[in-house]
Amino acid sequence: MSFGKAKKEAENVYVNSQSKSFNLLNAVLKLLSDPRVRREVGRFFGKIKLFIEMVKEYFRGNYREVPVKTIILITAALIYLVSPADAIPDFIIGIGFVDDGAVIAYVFSSLSEDIESFKSWKEEKDKGPE
Repeated sequence: MSFGKAKKEAENVYVNSQSKSFNLLNAVLKLLSDPRVRREVGRFFGKIKLFIEMVKEYFRGNYREVPVKTIILITAALIYLVSPADAIPDFIIGIGFVDDGAVIAYVFSSLSEDIESFKSWKEEKDKGPE
């Protein structure tokens, strides 16, 4: 699956469906529970975790200060991650997740302002009332 196709799927199917989006998040978490996969994605694990949190908070209605295009791009990156049929097949040990990492890094850098806003919001929320 190409990133463009994942983006179309995110836009047409996932962005309007909390249940499909949460199913996707569960698929990502299941994938990441595999120790081999976790080793392979280690350097971009934190970015994936942040993407999952942003999508969850968006669909729960807690964080809506994010453009829908941002949710679409994040969702597309996660679809690409769980898709076994991408540019470099994930089962190739050592390089199978290189393309996935590139997509995650691209989306992360493209959305840096939105991500920083989310991090600030999360820090305030986690701090709680003084």
